[in-house]
Amino acid sequence: MLSGWWRRGRKEDPRRLSEKLCRCRGRLPSSLREALLKLGAGEGARVVLECWPRLGPEVRGEIKALAYREDWVGDWLHMLKGGGARERALAAEVLGLLEVDRAAAPLLEALADGDEGVQMAAATALASIRDPRCLEPLALALAEPRRIPPARVAQVITAFGRQSIPHLVSALRAGPEEVALRAVEILGNLGEAGVLPVLGQCLESPSAALRAAAARALGDTGLEEAAEYLSSALGDPEPKVRAAAVLALGRLGRGEARPALEKAREDPAWEVRVCAEAALKAVGHLPHGNQHLPAR
Repeated sequence: MLSGWWRRGRKEDPRRLSEKLCRCRGRLPSSLREALLKLGAGEGARVVLECWPRLGPEVRGEIKALAYREDWVGDWLHMLKGGGARERALAAEVLGLLEVDRAAAPLLEALADGDEGVQMAAATALASIRDPRCLEPLALALAEPRRIPPARVAQVITAFGRQSIPHLVSALRAGPEEVALRAVEILGNLGEAGVLPVLGQCLESPSAALRAAAARALGDTGLEEAAEYLSSALGDPEPKVRAAAVLALGRLGRGEARPALEKAREDPAWEVRVCAEAALKAVGHLPHGNQHLPAR
């Protein structure tokens, strides 16, 4: 009797518990629920993260309810703010996985964490939660690259899709050029038709750097409608803008662009001619083995 009582009081091996959870179908048995509770929030988070992709919706729902009922969510929020780097990253990951809405604000703060792993976990979590209240501070963060890496900001904003366009447009119009350049790059990565007029307007900017960035972003959209905007950039007075437009047309891979790309092979700027050769190969006009480059 004593031996059996002692075994019932022991924590189950996390790996074995994870395997049992993954085999569970339907409702979560009370024995597994109790075993999970004995692990506590920290060890429990690791088990949840390991088996979550293989769990059914009913088991996921019960685990999420358990996390709220036992205030594991509160423990994870505390870990996110005050734990070691591994604990902070673990907390960010599980809060995102369970899509805990009230974690959005502390996860935004975690984007500025000194540890890269925590930053990445926080960005992934925010991209999962997609709380629209995050969009304005994220757009403002484009002006603070030393505090929050622009790549992490872009990762989260992109997850919102077209919902993020107004905030990026505000950053583009209100911020200095470096902020505008970051906003333009993200707009291109959204791949939404709604960004085309905005990027088209950027092609008329007095800044050559912004015009070139807009041309690249138009190519990044992957939208065939972007070709119409890019055709105007082929006549830009700056070679780097024309080169960016040529490469963007190549990435779009539209056969209709071949005449314009052929003409670009005769451009007075060497970099534009080189880009035209590469773009024509991308649209399948030149044989892959032809490595000829125009003379300087």
